[in-house]
Amino acid sequence: MDKMDRIFQTINVLVVDDMESIRSVVNSCLKDIGVQKIHIAPNGDEAWKIMKSTRIDIIICDWDMPKVSGLELLKLVRNAENYCHIPFLMLTATTEKERVVNALEAGVSDYLSKPFQPKELEYRFIKLLRKVKLP
Repeated sequence: MDKMDRIFQTINVLVVDDMESIRSVVNSCLKDIGVQKIHIAPNGDEAWKIMKSTRIDIIICDWDMPKVSGLELLKLVRNAENYCHIPFLMLTATTEKERVVNALEAGVSDYLSKPFQPKELEYRFIKLLRKVKLP
């Protein structure tokens, strides 16, 4: 087993999207590259609850969701001492320049437009792994 396999077995990924189909696609993409610990939330409120009870290493999150949006979750994460270091990949169907700027100003680690190709998600995910602080 190489180092990347060990990382994929121990890393905790939080996938947040209000659309079941997108959660399923992201989950499948992550499993295909060997990620084993994937936590799923339908909105930012549920994601925040998961984060309080589980160590999360990377967040992949939709922007437009009910209750707590992806941008609101990103701001919560960046303003929390225990979570501010977590790489955060924002997914969105909207590519308005203003939204991209807002996400960057809030501290997003990377930004991926929907629809996306599985290989693009894999590339962005592996790039974010370099920023993960594993225990």
